[in-house]
Amino acid sequence: MEFKTRSPNGLLMYTDDGGTYDFFELKMVEGTLRLRYNLGAGAQILMAGHDLYDGRWHRAAIERRGRVTALTVDNTTSAAASAGKELQFGRLASNSPVYVGGMPGWYNGRLTRLALPSVIFEPRFSGAVRNIVYTDEFYPYPRRQTAITDPARQPKVTPRTDDIDPSREC
Repeated sequence: MEFKTRSPNGLLMYTDDGGTYDFFELKMVEGTLRLRYNLGAGAQILMAGHDLYDGRWHRAAIERRGRVTALTVDNTTSAAASAGKELQFGRLASNSPVYVGGMPGWYNGRLTRLALPSVIFEPRFSGAVRNIVYTDEFYPYPRRQTAITDPARQPKVTPRTDDIDPSREC
């Protein structure tokens, strides 16, 4: 993804394993990009870049190859090997949705659905994000996340009377 901001703090991206244990949290902390993650062996932190709240576009990437997780910002990479592999980064089939820019407010009453409940209290990202690519090894081609995750935003459907089949039992 690419981002630009004039704010030194804010949540850029969050996803987890559906609220069990594993998560990826990407956020700005005092102008540095910080990736905190857990893949089953405890939380780890990677940091890259500095003074990233200059209003210019910066490119960020998170990659997981085998046991190594890497955070790259512009041309600076921070990487670490970590045990655990339960959460397969980018796997939409088993992970929760990916939240960009902050967590939806409706999670306030549903903290048990988050692997990292404290993420709900992180300040929202203030700036712009573009060119988000989210892939996995099982489906390596970029694709859209189409799920609507906020129950309050689900479309309301009102059947028309001419759509009702009187022979159908309810």
